[in-house]
Amino acid sequence: MNVIIIEDEKPAARRLNRLLEQHQVTVLALLHSVESSIAWLQENEHPDLIFLDIQLSDGLSFEIFEHLKTNSAIIFTTAYDEYALQAFKLKSIDYLLKPIDKEDLENAINQYKAFMPKQEETSISIKDIKKLLVQPETVRYKERFSVKVGQYIKLISVADVECFYAENKATYL
Repeated sequence: MNVIIIEDEKPAARRLNRLLEQHQVTVLALLHSVESSIAWLQENEHPDLIFLDIQLSDGLSFEIFEHLKTNSAIIFTTAYDEYALQAFKLKSIDYLLKPIDKEDLENAINQYKAFMPKQEETSISIKDIKKLLVQPETVRYKERFSVKVGQYIKLISVADVECFYAENKATYL
């Protein structure tokens, strides 16, 4: 599972990073501001999960999503409980209050993992639907036949053929 941590407090970011190492998580980036987060997300493939503090050095993290869209799951990590409603409007998975408890983090990750299979099933079925919606190529039929007449080959239009019949390894029009 690939994640990024967006946290302006270095001790909190390091602590979260250490806690995540215990869960077989790859931390792709530690970001500290709205501006650096927008730049990173525009230049890189979005992670599976974003751990996001709300109050950053240059503004509220909600501003990030005013500039770009992401399909990444979000877990908010903040010292403020007043932003919970706004956070859940962004379809976040959890809202962890600092200091982050090891057990709360584990529950949030388990909640994310429980959510993931549903997301994969949806993307698979969407791919199947797209395949079904693709217009099949129109079937093309022969427009004429090559027929040997004596020593020559003559082209006969399908419209001129009344019937076919076969006799002694030969087909007659």
